[in-house]
Amino acid sequence: MTSHALSEAPPSRRTPLPAGQLSILMFLRFSEASSAFVIFPFLSELLASVTGGDVAKVGYYAGLMESIRQFLSLISVMYWSRTSDHIGRKPILLLGTFALSVSMFSFGLSSTFWGLVVSRCVFTAFNSNAGVIKSLVGEITDSTNSANAFALLHVPWAVGSSFGALTGGWLARPHDQFPDIFQHKIWTSYPYFLPTLVIGSLALFACFVVGGYLREVGNDSEASEPLLRTEVASQAGFGKEPVPLQSLLRRKVLIPIMNYTSIAALHAAHNSIQPLFLAMPIEIGGLGLPPRQVGYILGSYGIMNSLFQTFMLGRLVHKFGVKAVFVTAIAAFVPMFTFSPLMNILARGGGFSYILWGVLGLQLSCSLVMELGYGCVYMFITAAAPNKRSLGATNGLAQTLVTIGRIATPVMASSLLSISIQYRIFWGYAAYLALVFLSFGSIWLAYQLPRKLENGSR
Repeated sequence: MTSHALSEAPPSRRTPLPAGQLSILMFLRFSEASSAFVIFPFLSELLASVTGGDVAKVGYYAGLMESIRQFLSLISVMYWSRTSDHIGRKPILLLGTFALSVSMFSFGLSSTFWGLVVSRCVFTAFNSNAGVIKSLVGEITDSTNSANAFALLHVPWAVGSSFGALTGGWLARPHDQFPDIFQHKIWTSYPYFLPTLVIGSLALFACFVVGGYLREVGNDSEASEPLLRTEVASQAGFGKEPVPLQSLLRRKVLIPIMNYTSIAALHAAHNSIQPLFLAMPIEIGGLGLPPRQVGYILGSYGIMNSLFQTFMLGRLVHKFGVKAVFVTAIAAFVPMFTFSPLMNILARGGGFSYILWGVLGLQLSCSLVMELGYGCVYMFITAAAPNKRSLGATNGLAQTLVTIGRIATPVMASSLLSISIQYRIFWGYAAYLALVFLSFGSIWLAYQLPRKLENGSR
C-alpha cells in the first residue's frame, strides 16, 4: 500500500467534517477546559488562605495538589480508555462529565487543603474524556480532514480556557466585587464558590447533551472514513478486535506517545507556574497582578488561541508538513520559559513599562505556536494505532504516560520555583533554567518522529 505525507498536495475532494458528532465533542472539550482554568486566577489566594497564609510556600501546595491528582490518573485513565474499546465511548464520556460537575461543586465549597485535593480527585478517578474524545475524532475523520478536525478540537479548549479564566477572575469573591447582589453569608464563607458553581452547572448540562444526542460511531451515518487504516493493521498482524497491551509497545506507537508526553509535561509545568508568576509579588520573582487582571490575561490568551488554532493549524500542516509544525511548536518552549525571568527583571527595574507588556505579548505568542503541537501529535498517535478497536487503548496508554509527565513536571517546577525564591538559586530563576534544558531535550525527541504519516483507504 502506498504512503503519502500530509505535507503533500491534498486530494481534490476533501471529506466533509462530521458536524454533529464533532460539535458535541467540542462542547465537552469546552466544559473540561473551563473547569481546568477557572481556578487559576484565584488559586494562589485560595491556597494561601487554607494553608496559613505563607505566600512563598503556595508553590509547594499547588504542585502537591496537582501531582496527587495526576497520580490517580495513572490508575484510572488506562482502565476507562480500554473499557471504551469494549462498551463504547458514550458511557465513559457520560461518567466523566458527571464527575467533572460534582468535582466543581465540591471544590468551591472546600475550606481545607485536603478538601480541595479530594474535590479535584473526584473528577480524575472517573474521567478519561481526553483520550476517549481523541479516539472518536480518529474514528470519524480521514487523511483529508483530520488536520482540520483536530484543529477544531483544540479550539473549544482554547475558548473554554478563556471562559474559565474570565469566570474565575470576575466572579471570585463576589461579596467584595458585587456587594449589592451577593449579600448572603455563603458568599463570604465560600468566596470562590460562585465561579465553580457556574462551571459545574455547565458540565451538568453537558451530561444531558451527551446523553441525548451523542451516538456511537457504528450507528452514526455522519462518520467518514477514519484516519486509521485497517489494511495497515492487517499487514502488521492485527485484526479488528482490541489488541493486547504489549502489542502497543512498539517504536511506531511509542515515539508519538513519548512526544505527546513531552509537550504535555512541559505545558503542565508552564501552567503550574505561570499563574503563580503573574500573581506573586515582584520582590520574590513575580509580577504582582491581582486575580481579576490575571483572569483577563489568561482569558484574552484563550480567545487569541482559539482563532489561531482554527485558522492556522490545518493550513500550516498542509503547507509545511505535520512534523515540521510539531518541531517548531516544541521549540517555542525555550522563549516561553526565558521570558518570565526577563519580565521580572524589567518589573524590578522600571515597573510596568511598555517593554514589559511587549515581552508578555511575545511570551503569549510563543505559547500560541506551542499549542499547534497538540493537533499534530494527535494525528501521529491516531495513525500509529494498530486498528480502530484499539484506539481507546492507544490513547489510554498515551494519557497514562502523559499523566506521569504531568505528575513530575508541575511538582518539580512549582517546588523548584519556591526553593529558588527562598534560597535565591540563580537569583530565584532556577526553575526556568531547568525547564529550558528540558525543552531542548524535547526538541531532540521531536526529530525522532517519522517524516510522513501513512494514509490510504480503509
